[in-house]
Amino acid sequence: MLVKYVMSRLLQMVLTLWVIATVTFIMMKAIPGDPFSNEKKLPEEVLRNLYAYYQLDDPLPVQYVHYMKNLVLLDLGPSFKYETRTINEIVAEGFPVSAQLGAQALLVAVVAGLALGVLAALRQNRLLDYFSMLVAVLGISVPSFVLAPILQKYLGVEWELLPVATWEGFASTVMPTIALAAFPLASVTRLMRSSMVEVLTQDYVRTARAKGLPPLFVIVRHTIRNAILPVVTVLGPLTVGVLTGSFVVESIFSIPGIGKYFVESITNRDYPLIMGITLFYSSLLIIVNFLVDLAYGWIDPRIQLAKGGK
Repeated sequence: MLVKYVMSRLLQMVLTLWVIATVTFIMMKAIPGDPFSNEKKLPEEVLRNLYAYYQLDDPLPVQYVHYMKNLVLLDLGPSFKYETRTINEIVAEGFPVSAQLGAQALLVAVVAGLALGVLAALRQNRLLDYFSMLVAVLGISVPSFVLAPILQKYLGVEWELLPVATWEGFASTVMPTIALAAFPLASVTRLMRSSMVEVLTQDYVRTARAKGLPPLFVIVRHTIRNAILPVVTVLGPLTVGVLTGSFVVESIFSIPGIGKYFVESITNRDYPLIMGITLFYSSLLIIVNFLVDLAYGWIDPRIQLAKGGK
């Protein structure tokens, strides 16, 4: 049954990507102007050669078929502005940087968020609980583009503890990691706390305690494992948002990640680059959500049995 489920999900993933690619293609073609409208006045012959080279003079159905053929071959096409580079090369260059920053931020958010949520639930209505909720409220209320300059001002300029806007060594990743991890950390903390508070009142937890099991064993084996499911639910979107890096954070800290290219592609009307990065992000989101769904069966066997029942 697992193989059937995986094959069904893979088919859904392919169909979803096709819809995203089609909608993105239509939207880009519906935007007024063309990629070369911002250029200085070019001779008509030069413009015709450019349109022919990039196949922009073909009818839209022909362009669409050509675009889909390239996608099947995993070829995102050439960039209009980076004339000597393909979109595959741009993504391959920028994504590892964004992924490194995102992985660090995700690790901080998940580990710290789970720890704060668990401790807050175990110390409900006490000082530690209030502190955890304060951290959660601040993380959700203060956006990254506000937190980032504050970190730069104090940790970088005033106290000179960390570099302000470079990408050289681990020290340069600390401030952007904190700025990027603040919101997911707050979300994980709130979800874990509320879920833990609910699970702690369940009968099977009381029964485990009544049997004389060690408190740590009850918390880890019976409480955390059941309370973590809501966190896993939102972990997919949070993972994609963090791993791909925040466009604003990367801009503030001058990080050479994929976000920089995406922002520049919008400014330059580099339609193939916009479509390529959008499709890349979408693919990553779909894959991560699929992996999260598979993780449900490992975390909670009841979900796995439910799938088998179908």
